[in-house]
Amino acid sequence: MLKKILTQGIRLKKRMLWVIAIILLITTAAVASTAEPIRTIAANTWGFGVPFLKSWLPIWIFAFAGGVGSLFFKIEQIDKHFRYLLVAKPFLGVFGALSLCLILASAVEPQPPIMSAYAFIAALLSAPILQGLLAAASISRNHAAFINAVNPFKFKVVVDDKGDRDDNTKS
Repeated sequence: MLKKILTQGIRLKKRMLWVIAIILLITTAAVASTAEPIRTIAANTWGFGVPFLKSWLPIWIFAFAGGVGSLFFKIEQIDKHFRYLLVAKPFLGVFGALSLCLILASAVEPQPPIMSAYAFIAALLSAPILQGLLAAASISRNHAAFINAVNPFKFKVVVDDKGDRDDNTKS
């Protein structure tokens, strides 16, 4: 079974993104409830703040590991919209996790091991969510449907799907 997961990944349906979002929300609430209010704002000698401190190095490492781990979650309907999936998913996972950790760190100060574990889980779960949002935002049919829904005039926007594809053009 481990060999199958390593070669093919864990196949998920697109509707599982809602479950992943709920799990991420629950873990965020749990981490926030275990922390105490922030006392001081730290900065290093160059004046950089929280994410660039030496104490945040484990959070960066665990966020990167979670981003790499998100490569094993395969969602066929979303993965087909990305060209460089081996770069995109870890990138989205790292910065999704760091943004959630920064939101938590601005209000409360969790313990470093808890924050590192949360960074791993947040990167693992936020990469497919952000990937789905980017895929949905880049589809021209979705743009046309939104414009047609809010359009106060009588004309409709129609999208020619065959004109957007590169494989139909002859060179």
